[in-house]
Amino acid sequence: MNWAPIPHAECNLAATLHSGQTFRWKRVPPNGWVGSAGSTAVRLTRHADGFWWQTYPEPDQWDVVSSYFRLEVSYQALMEEWRRAEIPVEAAQCFERWRGLRILRQPAEEAFFSFLCASCNTVVKITRSVNLLADQYGSMLAWIDGQPVYQFPAAWQIAAIPESDLRRDLWGYRAPRLIQLARHVADAGENWLESLRPVGYPAAREALDQLPGIGLKIADCICLFGLGFDQAVPVDTHVRQIALDYFRTDLSGKSLTPRVYEEISQTYRDLFGEYAGWAQQALFVDRLDRYGRLFETCRPILE
Repeated sequence: MNWAPIPHAECNLAATLHSGQTFRWKRVPPNGWVGSAGSTAVRLTRHADGFWWQTYPEPDQWDVVSSYFRLEVSYQALMEEWRRAEIPVEAAQCFERWRGLRILRQPAEEAFFSFLCASCNTVVKITRSVNLLADQYGSMLAWIDGQPVYQFPAAWQIAAIPESDLRRDLWGYRAPRLIQLARHVADAGENWLESLRPVGYPAAREALDQLPGIGLKIADCICLFGLGFDQAVPVDTHVRQIALDYFRTDLSGKSLTPRVYEEISQTYRDLFGEYAGWAQQALFVDRLDRYGRLFETCRPILE
């Protein structure tokens, strides 16, 4: 394995990989993870101020690891910018607790189909459903530490899955919509989702929001976690409550209508700038951790 001398405060593997933005990384005790970045399997082991890494089947692909974790973005620089925001001390402390929690550069299709499963669902069930989909219909990339690692299936592969099989694999009532959208993506062309990157965030989100069963929150999840639009802020119950507690007490008592959704999203962007989605993720994880809803391994190690 290769050594990457990147401190936890810059790249916190545990917090990043278990923060609800990706669902297919498996923990290898005591300090390891195995997963995939597109067509490359990756093995990681945290140690002191850095981590060991290797890629499969082609070894030593640092560009894949670096790109996936978006190491071109300085987390320290983001922290310095966020400290200048006029926010309560309690909110600022969340960023200190979760230093190094990065937004990943995931394949657009994997993020798209993963978050179709996320609406009104638990992290445990999302993880099981998404992993069953990849394990049964994706291509095996490598066998690492006693377990296979698969590439996430393409849209055309998902479109061909019988609905009964998806229902069996915990997709339930989501199965017909998953197949419908897989057919739409496949028919739109191999790179349709990727083609949304250059059109910009507002146009990309609008194109996703127009698809059946997507809506603003899932569209923003896809924009942030799959298309690299760092200003996207998915507003769910927790992100809304954080805003009400810290930034927009004037919206207390108001339902999460599209107008209120936009006001909350824009508030995050006004406070935290073009990387508002990264700031939102740290606040979101801190809120979930406060109520004991994250894995113990998700707690940051700030040495």
